[in-house]
Amino acid sequence: MVLLLLGLGWLRDNADRPLVWLLIALVTVLVVAAAGWWAWTRLRRARERWIVSRTGIAGIDTMSGIEFEQYVARLLRTHGYTRVTVVGGASDGGVDLRAQTPDGRALAVQCKRWRKPVPPNEVRAFLGALTGGHRGYLGMFVASNGFTREAVREAGDGMVLVDRHGLGLWMAGERAPDLPPG
Repeated sequence: MVLLLLGLGWLRDNADRPLVWLLIALVTVLVVAAAGWWAWTRLRRARERWIVSRTGIAGIDTMSGIEFEQYVARLLRTHGYTRVTVVGGASDGGVDLRAQTPDGRALAVQCKRWRKPVPPNEVRAFLGALTGGHRGYLGMFVASNGFTREAVREAGDGMVLVDRHGLGLWMAGERAPDLPPG
């Protein structure tokens, strides 16, 4: 506050220099915008951490598919993933989320909030998306009720599978999914 009053007094004394006024105004706007952006991102991260910490595995069962995708996006962000984007929808190319891993690699995520385990045809479709439009991406398939044995066999080493148990551990902050070494 004292600096603001000193600055206003200085500006009053230098009113005959319009370029100085313009420069001061520009710097002030940039500083205020940067402070606002910093505060907004901190608040958003805190809100996401709060939502993630308050949701138990049983809460997943009451979510819609879109809410589940958004929750997994929050989970990724709170565990250090960046550039997290929810892509889901009819024209998502077989991928619900895109992100960047904490070590900088591209990640494509498929989310299924189903009442039954994911069958092998869904895993095959996701593998196709990874070899097609998302070539070079790591793959992560998150399923609220796990995978059939055939689906696990079909996935092989082509992606990371996160079943209900793994999701519960990840949500509790006990263990994040293991990504292949880069």
